[in-house]
Amino acid sequence: MTWTRHRPKALSWALLLAFVLVVGFTIARYAGGDLAVGDDLLGLVVRLAVLVLIVLAYLRTGGSTQASREGLVVHNGLRATQVPAAVIKTIQEDPRRGGVVALLTTGQAVELPGVPITDVRQVRRSLKGR
Repeated sequence: MTWTRHRPKALSWALLLAFVLVVGFTIARYAGGDLAVGDDLLGLVVRLAVLVLIVLAYLRTGGSTQASREGLVVHNGLRATQVPAAVIKTIQEDPRRGGVVALLTTGQAVELPGVPITDVRQVRRSLKGR
């Protein structure tokens, strides 16, 4: 079974606007001819860092969880992580995050993006193969 955490449209538009503004301001700043790129390396690095943060924030807001008898595949928006069923101790609600976490035998808690609190039982059933 698969659960997906969708990105809010308002957030997508806001981040796209921020991206366009930063790129537009950068192009306007250097295309005017008043300032050479070599003279403003720090400003360029800061703008590139802001662009990277915007892209990472956008990617991080998405994600999905896939549960099967073999275990979990958790995609947090940036990378997918496979969690074998043998390593999973329990699946429980996490009211702080407003979702569900998988507690591992190592003591770690893995957030399951896209899974609402009401679907804890379904995740457990999927892991058992029902």
